[in-house]
Amino acid sequence: MNEQGDDFDAVGNIPNPSGADNGESDHMIDAASGNNDQDGGRMRRNHRHTAYQIQELENFYLENSLPTEDQRYELGQRLNMEPKQVKFWFQNKRCQMKINSDRLENITLREDHDRLLVTQHQLRSAMLHSLCNICGRATHCGDIDYEMQILMVENAKLEREIDQYYSKIRSHPNQMLVSPSQPAPHCSSSNPGINATPELGLGGGTRATEKERSMFLNLAITALKELIELEAKHCPFGKIDSGSSKAVSLIYEKYENASNNVIKPPGHVVEASRDTGLVPMTCLTLVKTFMDTGKWVNVFAPIVPVASTRKVIPTGSGGTKSGSLQLIQAEFQIISPLVPKRQVTFLRYCKELRQGFWVVVDVTPDQNPTLLSNGGSNRLPSGLFIEDMANGYSKVTWIEQAEYNESHIHPLYQPLIGSGIGLGATRWLATLQRHCDSISTLSSTNLAEISPGLSAEGAAEVVKLAQRMTLNYYSGIMSSSGNKWEKIQVEDVAPNLSFMIRKNLNEPGEFSGILLSAATSVWFPVNQKALFAFLSNPSFRHEWDTLIHNTTMEETIRIQKAKRHGNIISLLKAGNGMLVLQEIWNDASGAMLVYAPVETNSIEWVKRGGESDHVQLLPSGFSIMPDGVPDRKGKSKTGGGGGCLLTFGVQLLFSRNPTAELPQGYVKTVEVLMVHTIGKIKSALRRLT
Repeated sequence: MNEQGDDFDAVGNIPNPSGADNGESDHMIDAASGNNDQDGGRMRRNHRHTAYQIQELENFYLENSLPTEDQRYELGQRLNMEPKQVKFWFQNKRCQMKINSDRLENITLREDHDRLLVTQHQLRSAMLHSLCNICGRATHCGDIDYEMQILMVENAKLEREIDQYYSKIRSHPNQMLVSPSQPAPHCSSSNPGINATPELGLGGGTRATEKERSMFLNLAITALKELIELEAKHCPFGKIDSGSSKAVSLIYEKYENASNNVIKPPGHVVEASRDTGLVPMTCLTLVKTFMDTGKWVNVFAPIVPVASTRKVIPTGSGGTKSGSLQLIQAEFQIISPLVPKRQVTFLRYCKELRQGFWVVVDVTPDQNPTLLSNGGSNRLPSGLFIEDMANGYSKVTWIEQAEYNESHIHPLYQPLIGSGIGLGATRWLATLQRHCDSISTLSSTNLAEISPGLSAEGAAEVVKLAQRMTLNYYSGIMSSSGNKWEKIQVEDVAPNLSFMIRKNLNEPGEFSGILLSAATSVWFPVNQKALFAFLSNPSFRHEWDTLIHNTTMEETIRIQKAKRHGNIISLLKAGNGMLVLQEIWNDASGAMLVYAPVETNSIEWVKRGGESDHVQLLPSGFSIMPDGVPDRKGKSKTGGGGGCLLTFGVQLLFSRNPTAELPQGYVKTVEVLMVHTIGKIKSALRRLT
């Protein structure tokens, strides 16, 4: 980087390294052999006990598990063992017996628990379905109020309709199940039942009325029927692209036909996409994740920065997941300052269609096209079908449909989003697969084995720190209701460049003072794969990274979270001694490279298993996505060909005084740094290709 950028360090100031590392030495105890004495700073070698020694110790343990010091000495003399060896053998034996006892008790309690659950289910089922011996009607002895009884009756009726509808469409996938003279049973704005929807009353904690609950349940069932029909192999509503890509583009004329009499705002767009893949997680675990808003946001953090459950709507399902219905408010995002967030409100309904086969469907209940003029969007019937497979895997078929106003989106990103790639099924599914792959890797493998020389506790804290770094990077690019970044206006700024500031005061893990975030998005004439390969290659790091000052970069820690997605967490050491934490991935959802300088003392503490919550980070990085421009055959290109869109974001600490004024001159200097970095990347790519 040129001289304008050389004055910046990790926090936007001149570096001021702190003192030397104050590491602690760990002492090891060989509990198995009892040799914990140190000789010349070295541990004694392990000595295995003989069969005779073990047998004698076992016999004595049966009589007395807590021998006195004299008894241990006598045993040691008789068995040619040191008293400490005898002492540690009895300690280990008592510990082993305690573990075996606890394990047996846990197994017994678990079996008792399962038996009680079965008994409870049988009793509850008997109570809910018991009949009067005189009149033959249900007794409702399960202490259910009148409104819930009505909902149970409606839910049972609708479930029978779903079962019949699903059986029919699976038996006759090529047959048009809806009369051509009538619109399909979707939840579009032409549906009079939706136009008649009253205000939702989204205040937290409000209780849905009986009318609202009945209406929401009917809307969810209608959306579910449409999604079932779209899931069929030969969908009568869509044209299936016959290309080799697994992602299937769906084009629905029915939305045009069904809403001919509805005035739509200029720029109104309907997008639809579909994709199928295997996910390393069980069916029921996935359903529970989607029906828990907190877990759902955690899985889809790159897409969903914030979400909340506004209503949990009773459906009389008896507390099971099947039939659960919620009203959710969320924001969807593409990591770029040129794309505004999608504000969406939708119903989420899940249903077990058959043993081990579930569906989760989302639909906006009040689909008013006039709301699109204000930047809103409607979630047309969307969701996923989850089928249990062998070895803990699930087959997921994802269908995504939405309508929005593209006039609010920068022209650079309109092809990407309009093609169904930006917020389409492929990105949702790939994000889910990457998250589940990382969970599978980190839970099934010893973290210490993933990164030699790093303890399991230390590796877990490094992963946790990298996750916080990446989330902070997202928030610095895209301001939302869930963070404290505020957009500022700068005069005569370069095109497509945005700035935000944030004032922090004694917040854990954050620098106190005024933080500045700068972000820009640029088109590159290379594909996602090629650009990611260049940026992630340590040999080319000096071409664009001003932090390393033309020195080399060495990887000291490497934790591979999701191998198939190239998801790797690294601790890099520059030739000037600076340590940089980095996370990367590259898959069908896009590519990401996020990094942040870390202080030596702080990261050494984390590596030893210390809590990472107080480590201060100022992340920077790149987000890459295909440009979405169709090729000559009319197919939208993903990461393999064509051009791509790069978002570059940096965060700097301007001042440790939260009341300081941010001068325009400092902002212009950061602008020069951003423009120069993009220019160096372009120059290097032209030289290398």
